Amino acid sequence: MARTARLQFVVLIVVLVLGVAAAVSQSTSMSRAQSDATPPASPLASPSASPQASPQASPVAGGALPLPTEAQVPPDLAMTEDRARTLDEVTANFADPAAARQQFVEWGWQRNLIRAFHTPEDAPVAPELIDGIYVSVHEFGTPEFAAEALDYSFGVQAADGSLAEIPIDPLGETSRALYGTLSYGNEVTIYVQQGNLLIRLSASAPEGDPRAQAIDLMETMLGG
Repeated sequence: MARTARLQFVVLIVVLVLGVAAAVSQSTSMSRAQSDATPPASPLASPSASPQASPQASPVAGGALPLPTEAQVPPDLAMTEDRARTLDEVTANFADPAAARQQFVEWGWQRNLIRAFHTPEDAPVAPELIDGIYVSVHEFGTPEFAAEALDYSFGVQAADGSLAEIPIDPLGETSRALYGTLSYGNEVTIYVQQGNLLIRLSASAPEGDPRAQAIDLMETMLGG
């Protein structure tokens, strides 16, 4: 009986040790997973929780970039995104991210800020009105590099074939535009180079034509 009792005691100790080791391993694994996890995307902002827009909107190298404020976009839109992006985030959207990244580095890429506006979730939308605006501003090393980046970025988007190039009155120092109908409506995308900056503005409407308002907004951003 004594031998049986000792055997049972040894088995109990082994079970306890294995249980503790498993718990430690699980805890470590969870910590690693949490530390490696990508932060969740920010939810669409409502008008009462919109990010605060920068009060400055003049293209100053190394200073404020010409991003529109809520007061400058159609009144039914609320800001849904307002942040900086890293170069890796920017080039991840290209077919060959590594090649695009190298090209941007050679052009002296400095920074990128984006700002987006959309009709609030569950709000009624008049189909003829603009329901979404996206603005992206890059700063490069020289005006010449910014102009090259414009043609490069424009070419990548145009190659998709979803939108076609359209004529546009001159904006900034260099400008090109795309327009067409996508699954969510009519969209115009305008690229403008002004100094060291490359500005992209996209606007869409379920059934209306967003081109005139998009051009007006771009002129406002450029200080026109």
